[in-house]
Amino acid sequence: MIITSIIADNFRKYAHLQLDNLPDSGLIALTGGNESGKSSIGDAIQFGLFGCTDQVKSEEAAKLIHWGASHASVALRLQHRGHEYRLVRSVDSEGNVAATLFSTEEEITLADTPETVERQIKALFGYYYGAYSKAFYWGQQNSNMKDGDSDNLRAMAGLKEHANISEQLEREQKERIDTLRELDARRQHTAQSIDTLHIDENQMSHLTKIVNDVEGRQQQLTLLGQRLNKESSAYPINLEKFQGIDSRSRKIGKWTFITLLIFLLALLTGLFFMFTPEWGNKLLSSLSISLRESLGQGAIRLASITALIGAILLVYGWYVDVRRLRPLQTQARNLTNALEESYQACTQPVSRSLATDSTDYLVEKHIDLPEVSTTHPDMAVVPEWIKTASQYKAKALYVHSAADILNAGLSNRSDELNEHIDVIKTDINAIQQQLDHQAKLQALVSQQETSLEQERRQQVVTTIAVDLLKQDASHSIERFNQLVKTHCPDLLQRFTQKHYKSLEISSDFSLKLLSEEKGDFLDFNEISTGTQRQVALAMRIALANALADATKTDKQMLFLDEPFAFFDPERTNNTLHSLAETSKGIVSQIWLTAQTKPEGIKLAQVINCQRGNTTLKA
Repeated sequence: MIITSIIADNFRKYAHLQLDNLPDSGLIALTGGNESGKSSIGDAIQFGLFGCTDQVKSEEAAKLIHWGASHASVALRLQHRGHEYRLVRSVDSEGNVAATLFSTEEEITLADTPETVERQIKALFGYYYGAYSKAFYWGQQNSNMKDGDSDNLRAMAGLKEHANISEQLEREQKERIDTLRELDARRQHTAQSIDTLHIDENQMSHLTKIVNDVEGRQQQLTLLGQRLNKESSAYPINLEKFQGIDSRSRKIGKWTFITLLIFLLALLTGLFFMFTPEWGNKLLSSLSISLRESLGQGAIRLASITALIGAILLVYGWYVDVRRLRPLQTQARNLTNALEESYQACTQPVSRSLATDSTDYLVEKHIDLPEVSTTHPDMAVVPEWIKTASQYKAKALYVHSAADILNAGLSNRSDELNEHIDVIKTDINAIQQQLDHQAKLQALVSQQETSLEQERRQQVVTTIAVDLLKQDASHSIERFNQLVKTHCPDLLQRFTQKHYKSLEISSDFSLKLLSEEKGDFLDFNEISTGTQRQVALAMRIALANALADATKTDKQMLFLDEPFAFFDPERTNNTLHSLAETSKGIVSQIWLTAQTKPEGIKLAQVINCQRGNTTLKA
């Protein structure tokens, strides 16, 4: 691909630029001092083709607009494989880019958006901007440092990125090793902190069992006090009922006994009169037989009546005893049991009502376990009151007094247990805090182990990446060295006046030149800056030829911006003659920018750029 015409409006330095009928081969020299607009022509070519330049990205294209204008445009006429095309690209102050590609022969539009133009150019020319900038465009600003040419050569070989990435990965690998050591040290320190806690995890369940035992006993005392209050409150009413019903029961029993005596006497009398024995006839001789029979029958009837009355009295007495007295006696026993249990709870040590483990723990904690829970002076007579209350012989006042004394004792005993519970729960809380701290440390250890594992995996990944990168770099080095052997020897000798005839890149990305004089390889940095730039130019042209061959291009343009910087006159002259010889090949249209017109060499066209002029036509 060569350029036959450039027309630009409001682009960079130029309000209007027009270069027509450009030669398709030979050297095209752009001359002029600094800030005269030479590089702007190269930028116009780059922008027209790809929408960007070496210094301005595509998203910043508005920076290319001429000062004071609202938009810029570039129109290029191109020849490629015997066909002619016209490419127009513009940008406005908002950064909106438009592009259109025409076929001038067929008079049709091939693409009319930046995206479709980009794809069409790739289809026509076989490369994007990245390949173009490395093969067909030399920017002086890219070679203004000591190692610039070395970097450019590595970039052309595709190794600059390899070297940068390799250095970055190696730095990261060293940092990761330090991180792994630090993480492992932290993990070990955390694990040691866990070991120093000396926590018996079974102690928590043991203390929980003890506190449940003590709380259970406390609850029993609470229920016992409620029971005592209930039974003692009912005692006065039950006492009054019992006394009345007991009196009635006694009367029923008395009358039942009297009725039984009458029944027996009447029965015996009736039988005596009805079946009078011989010895009784003498006693009753004065009574007639009929009278005796009447008296006997009367006595029998009386016995039957008294028997019936006695049976009724027995049934009623049974009812009073079973239905009235026994429930009251049951309530008396309930009261007695409540009083006795309360008395035992107040007068016996707590240890008797707790499990052995609970007692042993409280003793081990040196907790005071008093024998009795109250020292009330009437506590001594409570057993007597309990005994008489079971038979409803105790006064209601005594029962109330006993209940009050025992309730006070139960309350004191509950307070004692509550203090014991507080002590146990304090120990439980302390152990729980230790367990929580241990859990946090264990979680931290797990987190640290996860971080360690991630770092180890990342280390493995980085190691694999470095190995793969080295393999890829090795292939790239091999391909580049093959390219050098194929395309470079003649160019390299021609550009360096046969001082150097071969260039190689070693596995550590270093550049070496085979010296014809010394018969050995020299490090690239050992040669002068001018020679470095000559070598870089030779490699650039070799790469341009290789890319042109790969894309089956019949003719190709090459733009060299200030290629002779730091060259002495002899080196400049030799390089110019080498470039003129090169232009006879595939890379036929070679653009050069220079401060002054090169002398002693035939130029296809000279375009003089004047500083201060915003219009250029040639």
